[in-house]
Amino acid sequence: MKYFVFNKTSDYERGYGEYMAYHSAGISVLKDCLGRAFFWSRILDSVSAGTLWHRLTCNVPEAGSAVIRISFYTSDEITFEEEGRTLDLKRTLRSEQLSLSEKKDICRPFLRKQLPLAPDILLHGLEGRYLWFLLEIYPQGAGQIEMGNFMVYFPAESWTANLPELYRRDMGNDSFSDRFLAIFQSIYDDISRQIKEFGNCLDPGVAGPDMLHGIAAWMDVEEPYMWTEKQLRYLLAHAKEFFKTRGTAKGIEMYVELYTGETPFVIECQDWEKYTDSYDGLLKKLYENDPYSVTVLVREECIPTYKDHRALLRMLEQVGPVQMKIRLVVLKPYIFADEYSYLGVNSVLGQYEAAMLGRGGRLNFTAISEE
Repeated sequence: MKYFVFNKTSDYERGYGEYMAYHSAGISVLKDCLGRAFFWSRILDSVSAGTLWHRLTCNVPEAGSAVIRISFYTSDEITFEEEGRTLDLKRTLRSEQLSLSEKKDICRPFLRKQLPLAPDILLHGLEGRYLWFLLEIYPQGAGQIEMGNFMVYFPAESWTANLPELYRRDMGNDSFSDRFLAIFQSIYDDISRQIKEFGNCLDPGVAGPDMLHGIAAWMDVEEPYMWTEKQLRYLLAHAKEFFKTRGTAKGIEMYVELYTGETPFVIECQDWEKYTDSYDGLLKKLYENDPYSVTVLVREECIPTYKDHRALLRMLEQVGPVQMKIRLVVLKPYIFADEYSYLGVNSVLGQYEAAMLGRGGRLNFTAISEE
């Protein structure tokens, strides 16, 4: 069984619609649609004349949010003569000069089936090399109307062909027996496709959001919801490199860089011991004189909110060295004597100007600390 799938923004952009927005998951109706929107799909080419089309599946909006009618068209040719002129259906459907009613009139000879949109529609009886469909959407409320994941299966292969000849007499492609068996055939085809494509579910690059969190659980990624989807996909795709360095200073750098987008400064006790002769008291104050502690410095721009700070600290506790104390320091963009100020990192030499409040008023910078 072959199929066409609409799973990219370009799949919808190759069609034509009014008051519609396109995205990878499908299409949605714009708020200013004035009570009606429509969408012409791109023309699907089976490459074989007289193709018998099997079924269409899709995601539909919630019941009661809109009335949606779908019309199916088929033909063995997409160019034809009309009133002494040659018309190309692809150009006709994408034309911005023709109205919806004019396009429907041109396509009327190719109309094969018209019915309410449903998650699973049998296309038995539709024959032709080319197939396209029209969605007419009439919103019934103020909520968002979205639909997508359209899949069109072909060619139709009825299970009635496997019945004894006695039961195949006078059975057309749209007979009761054919449609009855198609229910179970559709279930079988869906399960077969899921089994065939199951390998893709284990690929972090293409797995769905739910499956992605399942993979994260298998790989012992704690609290996967603290990562964005893009970050989580990268983490799982490079799990070997991350887990190999987990519990080390290098591992802390990799995890923090993935979370914040910037490489942090990871300071261990041995990194500053050689400077104790000159700055013994200051270094012990800033980084603690404890071989079982590590200090992670991150610029404030990378974790601007308290929520980000708590999430990063929780993540560090999960991936840091066992029985090691991890101190997370946020580098403020100012210079403070005997504090975490590093020229070119979070502080620059320049001229400070007080904020003007109007009528000569100034807002000066003031720091209050407890000693």
